[in-house]
Amino acid sequence: MLERALKSLVRICTILGALALAIMMLSTCWDIFARTTMNEPLHGVVEIVEIMVLATAMLGLPETFLRDEQIKVDLLDNVFGAGVATVLKAFGLILSILFLAILTINVYGPMMDARMFGDIKPDLGLPVYPLYALIIFAFAASILSCGATLARLFTVEGAS
Repeated sequence: MLERALKSLVRICTILGALALAIMMLSTCWDIFARTTMNEPLHGVVEIVEIMVLATAMLGLPETFLRDEQIKVDLLDNVFGAGVATVLKAFGLILSILFLAILTINVYGPMMDARMFGDIKPDLGLPVYPLYALIIFAFAASILSCGATLARLFTVEGAS
């Protein structure tokens, strides 16, 4: 049941990331079209693209970790047996969880500062702290995905 809930959460993240990518592409295309044909560029397009790039990158992470499709170098996999490779993979996942946790903790302070001081994007006037919250959410979902991948690694189907 938890695995299914995590898969649903990760799928929603991926769909939202794809939607952010579509918004980024459409706003860029509209800006170019409107600037060229009507001499009326889209106001705040740079900030829209900036926010959507962040959303696309961050919301894609959880599914990457859940599917175990990160970029890997399998230098030692062929040298050692499957057991050592499994231990190395587990070690890498544990380090990934620790690294993501450190990143999450370090993003929390700037998010609270941005909220307390009312930081906004200059062109659109949007508050900045939700962007930090998006990063924290994506890192937390990625940590859960890494944990699920780590657990799957030591089950019967993952070990074979």
